[in-house]
Amino acid sequence: MKKWYIKERHNPQLGTYYVPMGQRTKTEAKTYERSIYGDNYMLPFDTLEEYESKILELKAEGKRVQEVQNG
Repeated sequence: MKKWYIKERHNPQLGTYYVPMGQRTKTEAKTYERSIYGDNYMLPFDTLEEYESKILELKAEGKRVQEVQNG
């Protein structure tokens, strides 16, 4: 079953930011955790509502959130 994911990106130069990644399989999401520079963590959500709520929460907290990645 696919889950909804947000990538938490820790870049030594740019700091931490978040990238909504949409719906992915667990295997596919795992590939996005690999990084040559910095660290990536894929945050899973079971429902679209939880996913969208977290995006709004991050924005409300003043976190940097990029546009949704669909590919």
